[in-house]
Amino acid sequence: MLESGHTRVLLALLLLLALPGQAPGDDNVGFQRVYQTEDTVRQGKAHEMRRHINLRANPCTDFYEYACGNWETETTPQLQAEHRIDTDLQRLLEESAHRKDSGLARQAKEFYQSCLVAEAQRSQQQDFLSEFIQQNGGFPAVPGAKWSAYNREYNWAQISGRLRRQYGMDILIGLRVSYNYASVQENSIYLSEPSTLIPNELCSKRRLNKLHAAYVEIEHLVTEQLKTWLAMGNEESARLAGEIMSLEHELCDAMQGLEPWDAELHLYTSNFTRKTLAELGQLYSLDFETYANNVYEQTVFRPVYMAAPKYYRQLQRTLNTRNATQIANYIMYRAVAALTFPLGDTPERRPALCLDRVKQLLPRALGELYAARYALEESKQQQLLQLYDHLQESLKRSVSADWLEEGSRRIAQRKLSLLQLSMPTYEQPLILKLQFERNNYWHNLRQLMGQVQVLQLKREAEENLPLPADPVEAYETRVIYRPLQRRLELGWALLQPPDYDERYGHAQRYATLGVSLARPLVSAFNELHWSAGLLEHDNWDTLTAWRYQNRSECFARQVEEYLQRNDTATKQLINRSAALNVAFNAYLSWLSLQAPNNDFVRLTKETLPGLNYSNTALFFLAFAQQHCQPKEREQHQLPDSWPTLRYSVRQTHSWPRLAVNGPLRNLAEFAREFHCPTGSAMNPSDKCFIY
Repeated sequence: MLESGHTRVLLALLLLLALPGQAPGDDNVGFQRVYQTEDTVRQGKAHEMRRHINLRANPCTDFYEYACGNWETETTPQLQAEHRIDTDLQRLLEESAHRKDSGLARQAKEFYQSCLVAEAQRSQQQDFLSEFIQQNGGFPAVPGAKWSAYNREYNWAQISGRLRRQYGMDILIGLRVSYNYASVQENSIYLSEPSTLIPNELCSKRRLNKLHAAYVEIEHLVTEQLKTWLAMGNEESARLAGEIMSLEHELCDAMQGLEPWDAELHLYTSNFTRKTLAELGQLYSLDFETYANNVYEQTVFRPVYMAAPKYYRQLQRTLNTRNATQIANYIMYRAVAALTFPLGDTPERRPALCLDRVKQLLPRALGELYAARYALEESKQQQLLQLYDHLQESLKRSVSADWLEEGSRRIAQRKLSLLQLSMPTYEQPLILKLQFERNNYWHNLRQLMGQVQVLQLKREAEENLPLPADPVEAYETRVIYRPLQRRLELGWALLQPPDYDERYGHAQRYATLGVSLARPLVSAFNELHWSAGLLEHDNWDTLTAWRYQNRSECFARQVEEYLQRNDTATKQLINRSAALNVAFNAYLSWLSLQAPNNDFVRLTKETLPGLNYSNTALFFLAFAQQHCQPKEREQHQLPDSWPTLRYSVRQTHSWPRLAVNGPLRNLAEFAREFHCPTGSAMNPSDKCFIY
């Protein structure tokens, strides 16, 4: 075909991406954590904490400023941890295959290596993209392609469905397979908002602004990509980029920013319409049947949930004002951009890009490799379970408070007793039928993406309490509450030095890991998770629910001292305050078990050398320093699921400060430890408390 010939010739000029790095040699040696003596570890931790403390600040006025005022690094504790984890994962992937590696781990290493050297086979890239474009509706913008002559029957729904099945791309239509919240013993299809070029924080009606610097930057990037890929002139590439961005800008106007999809949250908050694809197609004048049939390569008869009605009404209006050429250009630009390396690719950046691709496609393989190297030995696992038991006991006392009616109290205690702590295990091998070619990244990418999507789409048929779509892998720092499985999922990475080390003492352990575990544990007993019975009836009685609301108002008033009134911030503050209370009381319980034995040697380990703080003061310092931010970043740091950019006009007030000062000012033990007078900022007369 003429179009194919033009495409292949022009692609010799396309995608002139920056040169990536070479693959490492085969002489990589195994790596281990550097061993340090207990004294060295404890002195190092003391030095680190001391370095961040601002002794000029008054802890009773602003404890965040006291604990983090000398934070001089340009990143956050969380980002530092993620960087260390990524470095470990890259090293694991660069190691030669071991006899103990599973087939999946070997495939991950081979895929990663082929990604590192992808630039050396530029002809492979050109062949792959030529075939990809030809098989998926063409790219009208390719000069001389004569696209209209060869694509008179272009069907955007068919092309989008095919891209979803083979490459997992959510372009124009978002498809999720998630728990059926009306019947949790099965999964269901949800038609949701798709992925977008414009980031989530900008792609919604309340935040959309074409003058925003990020919007201008994205349009410039699209222009540069089109110039590079298609050898276009400045004017033509700018015009086409404007068309692509204009189409997406219209779609964003009807979006709620629901990405990323939170399956657990939708169990409680969803109230979607469920109809057949044919019925939804008639309602929205969109060909959902063609899309889904191409995704599954068969007719989909089961009804699906409409999770984004406003978006799909807007999609219908937007597509009606575009011709097939404009729609095809948008779809193919999005597809090619998702597959190729970015224009800023360099040898130094390529390993991180390849690691991200492995995380996206083979997270389980990375989990296997990480767990094999860093999983805790049995004794340390027992220490972790002991900590969790203390947290449960602490929360059990909280949910036995007088403000809960007796019936709700019993339900809460039973619910808590059933919650287990779960860590990733990899006994059951995952087998992917792949035939990788050595150093042929594009061939390997096509095969791998197709196999991964086959597995994902099979989830629609899962029954008998389906598994989560996003299991926590060993290399992650997430702790997730799974209400259907009645468990908390925890990654091994949260238990690695230098952030976590048993030699720091229990005060540090409970203030960091303990609080991280307590937050999702406490969330199982918040207003949201008492609002619907999933596996059994676990709703609050009316009187308890009313008391919870009254107590929540106290937190809402505290939020207003830092930020504009905001329901999300109030819920976050309630959760963080309860988590701190639970973790601190759990630590006190552990201490009480040591005192009768006069275990002075162990108790001396609860402080750090050279730091003139008691063990409980160190607990509060360690808690606070988990939230430290660079000064310029602090004002823009938002908690999870933040709905709007709302800050106080006072520069000292921001979310990180509220996340630290808010929970601490409600804790009488904190005020007593730092001798804060009643009525001071960190020791208000009226304290808020739920758990």
